[in-house]
Amino acid sequence: MPRKRKQVTKVTVFQPYSIDLTKLTSNNTLDVQVRTGDDLMGTLKMGRGSVQWWPRGSKTHALKKSWREFADLLNANIAQ
Repeated sequence: MPRKRKQVTKVTVFQPYSIDLTKLTSNNTLDVQVRTGDDLMGTLKMGRGSVQWWPRGSKTHALKKSWREFADLLNANIAQ
């Protein structure tokens, strides 16, 4: 029986000319595309004031958190 190939998750960062983040509505945000194989899982958008997770195919529904809320969310899940 042939072995199944494991899907590789690919994370691509589109980095602007500097790391100094500005508002998400400007062109100087950090966008991270997360893919499994060729399938887009979602895009993580980071700006000066917040972090947003945009699931694949969603144009209106995103998880939006301030940096403080995002850090609390990560800390709560890491502590388990």
